[in-house]
Amino acid sequence: LFDASNRKRPPAPAEAPTAAPAVAKGRKAPALTEAVVQRQIIDLLEAHGWLVMQTNKFCGKDISSQGAIEPGMPDLQARKLYRLTTIVGWTDDNDPIRKTVWLILWIEVKRPGGKVSVKQATWHQLAQKRGETVLVAESVEEVARAIGVKL
Repeated sequence: LFDASNRKRPPAPAEAPTAAPAVAKGRKAPALTEAVVQRQIIDLLEAHGWLVMQTNKFCGKDISSQGAIEPGMPDLQARKLYRLTTIVGWTDDNDPIRKTVWLILWIEVKRPGGKVSVKQATWHQLAQKRGETVLVAESVEEVARAIGVKL
């Protein structure tokens, strides 16, 4: 079983706010970026035992423009062990056939007010037809509700 607690990850940037920063009177507050929302979502999921893969990253490099992922694939795949390995049968040699069940959640991260592209909507529909769960999230609160966590 993979243990995510041994992974080294750079700390979240100090400037990543969980709420909109205070702004001078009469000025508009800067909107949260998709990167900030994604970092908050990853931190929440990992804090609750989910393993998170950024589908557009490989060895820390952005690969989204290199065609290494499917067009429209969500930004994150989160999975969590639901049930430990159980024996579901036996081979002819009396060896156990084991089954492990994982919860898998695809998350398309958007900045508040962000829109899903046509390619993304198509990917999401195909995944849902296969029985997969796809969530479009504009905030960490949406993901917390989806996984049953109170913030």
